[in-house]
Amino acid sequence: MSGASPGSPAALRQINQAHVLSAVRRSEALRLGEIAETTGLSRPTIASALDELHDAGWVDFLDEHPKGRSGLGRPARLVRFRAEAGYVVGIDIGAHRTGVVVADLNGTPVATLKRGTAGAYDRHQLLGAVRATVHDALAQSGVGRNAVMSVAVGSPGIIHPTESMVVQAPSLPGWASLNLAKELRRSFRCPVQVENDVNLAVLGECWRGAAKSARTVVFVLWGERVGAGIYIDGQLHRGASGAAGELGYLSVLDPSGKEVLVDERGLGPFERAVGAGAIVAMGKQASRHRGDSKSELARPGEELDAARVFSAAAAGDRAARQVVDTVIAHLARGLAPLLLVLDPDLLIIGGGVSRAGKAVLDALRLQVHRLTLVGTPLELSALGDDAVAIGALRLALTDVEQRVLPSL
Repeated sequence: MSGASPGSPAALRQINQAHVLSAVRRSEALRLGEIAETTGLSRPTIASALDELHDAGWVDFLDEHPKGRSGLGRPARLVRFRAEAGYVVGIDIGAHRTGVVVADLNGTPVATLKRGTAGAYDRHQLLGAVRATVHDALAQSGVGRNAVMSVAVGSPGIIHPTESMVVQAPSLPGWASLNLAKELRRSFRCPVQVENDVNLAVLGECWRGAAKSARTVVFVLWGERVGAGIYIDGQLHRGASGAAGELGYLSVLDPSGKEVLVDERGLGPFERAVGAGAIVAMGKQASRHRGDSKSELARPGEELDAARVFSAAAAGDRAARQVVDTVIAHLARGLAPLLLVLDPDLLIIGGGVSRAGKAVLDALRLQVHRLTLVGTPLELSALGDDAVAIGALRLALTDVEQRVLPSL
């Protein structure tokens, strides 16, 4: 919400409204006296602010107690935030799946929809699939496009920090040099923000996941691709070019010192060493090398994937255990420099490979702590596949709070 001149009566009214609205948003419903206790403002000031907020459509007055707040005699007037006064949309665009979440202004989802997009072979098909998923999610929620106040989108690749342009996106053919925000604004009458997907994942974890109380957090996406989102003192760290956290291009495991090379799939050296594809390739090789027909990795008729390798290792399969030990040692060697530089409160592991669970996390923790000075806590993602979309909701809500709602 645009502010008035500092110190003016209009600015003071806006500050008072912001204090009152902030207190009301933190509760299901509040009495005027409770707002006074929370904000320290006088009752007349609060009453005036509430009247203005009500006229603007941000609060409602209740004539009866909400559930669980009974009392004797005539109920005191209660105030609630009108979370349904507007909506935000979070979009997670991936190489294989697009997810859309529609939420009210409290961040409470009213519709969630996920669709496979692996059949989209170029940017036009993928954009069409994204638009269709958004359309169906809005229809499912009953929310009209005019009620959407902000949209945030997570996309793989490097995102230009000021122009919402996808600079590089090796996992999405034809996606580079795409002005994704401009393309999606055609479907909305509100601001559209575009952010790197792993950056949104760390934002989601700090909002509603494993890192609610942490100040400096690193989120590592461990799947076919490998990347990191970095959160420092309440802010995403994107880097000067939007390329902070691109772990996949590390060459720390290559003693030859060659320049960073990307393969035909767009994978960097580190991704080729520790990503899901590398785990499968190592599993096949280990099974053949050991010549163990009883190995779970050699079981005929089933496609080998990273999940099977980890499952077999947990069951005691020696070939699988060898693969897992090697991959975890490699991953730890790539993560250690990041932890030594940032010294975060928490390292979160997410992505498809992280589904291997606690045993893998414990093994990784042991290896990482051997290579660093302090024992940085490691946790698995609490939000799983929803981390990016939830982070997108948080980004969209922040836009609404700063641009539309009364703010300090």
